[in-house]
Amino acid sequence: MPNTSKPTAQELEKEIENLAEYITQAKSEIAAISLASEQTGSDKNLGTAQLELNEVVRHTEEATNTIMDKAEAIMAAAGAMGDGGAAINANALEILEACSFQDITGQRIKKVLKTIEQIELRVGNLVKLFGGQLPDGMAFGEIDTGAPKRADEALMNGPQLSKDKPSQDDIDKLFAQS
Repeated sequence: MPNTSKPTAQELEKEIENLAEYITQAKSEIAAISLASEQTGSDKNLGTAQLELNEVVRHTEEATNTIMDKAEAIMAAAGAMGDGGAAINANALEILEACSFQDITGQRIKKVLKTIEQIELRVGNLVKLFGGQLPDGMAFGEIDTGAPKRADEALMNGPQLSKDKPSQDDIDKLFAQS
């Protein structure tokens, strides 16, 4: 049979103290994942993750541009060789085509960055909900509800995950219908 007696004032005070301690600890944990490494002494936080991913995008873009420039230079030199440069030209063209990885990689990383941004926004809302102050330099906007901002936004999903991409049979069926 459950205890139906009313809690004493001391028991209620203790529960309120425990709840306040829990909220204080939750606020510090939330701040630890959101604050910059200069403020926490750790580089394992959302802000640093965003910076690192932005650097990945920037460096792959720079490297890809260099590769593409050099492949174009090779193609120009091969063209000057006449028919003997056709194989070199074909291989250089394949290098250029392979460089499309950078665009797809950049799109995927930007999706991850948007997710991190949404996590930060939700963390900020939690801090506010707990009655805390947002740290300096931490400003939060609106949480993305996923509602399309443009009529054609649903068509712009970027690259698909391997598990979601259509099979060659699916593509063949699509073209057979037309």
